Amino acid sequence: MQHVSSAIGAGKIRRASRFIQKDGRALLVAIDMQASSGSGPDLDVVERVAAGGPDGILASWQVARRYPEAFAKSGLVLRLDGALTQMGNYAAGDVFSVMYKAEQAAAIGADAVVIMAFPGADDEELSLRRLAALVAEAEMIGMPVIAESIPGTWAKTVPWDAEHISKAARICVEIGADAIKTMTPPDVADLSVVVENCEAPLFVLGGPKMETEAEAVQYAADVVAAGASGVAFGRNCWGAEDPTEMVRQLRQAVHGA
Repeated sequence: MQHVSSAIGAGKIRRASRFIQKDGRALLVAIDMQASSGSGPDLDVVERVAAGGPDGILASWQVARRYPEAFAKSGLVLRLDGALTQMGNYAAGDVFSVMYKAEQAAAIGADAVVIMAFPGADDEELSLRRLAALVAEAEMIGMPVIAESIPGTWAKTVPWDAEHISKAARICVEIGADAIKTMTPPDVADLSVVVENCEAPLFVLGGPKMETEAEAVQYAADVVAAGASGVAFGRNCWGAEDPTEMVRQLRQAVHGA
């Protein structure tokens, strides 16, 4: 079997290697939620982020289309779902929709795609079916899929503890996700429990803006020490006083000297 090869499998490996380095780790910067918030990062912040040398950037369609040069040396992870805004009241249930297809992501040059999943939510079947459909579509063209695994919902209808974060991540991987983006348990040391139950690379999201930039850098170092494959920071990176320098410090925290 050593001589059996797959063009599709090779494509997925090549794409993944654009944002996951040889040490198995990655610093990802998330610039992808302004499509729902209508605010957040400066319009050109992706250029300052890219100058710091992140391994990958999670981007909205417009960021990917408007600033192609920013992804010359960084992987592009395209956000495919959304179609909702934060301008009104939050819906009681899952109202996410898939906005773009995996083939469109490939056409714009994406190295991976990312989509939300809510294991444990009352209407969990909606997001899990979307994830399964995307996995099937992406598998046919060799496109890695990252599941942003949120136990229950953002309203924390399921506790965000080690047990539930671990189960949610495992469920997403079993459905077919190639990597996971999720939060840490209240005690970062318990992240090892989540990692041990997850066969795929696991990236920790940054969450709300931390009080100091030094705190964010230390947090990145702590989650990697606990076994995470890296971080996917948004406002804690692009919201820094100097995003370029912040990326450099986070790279060192994730990959070491």
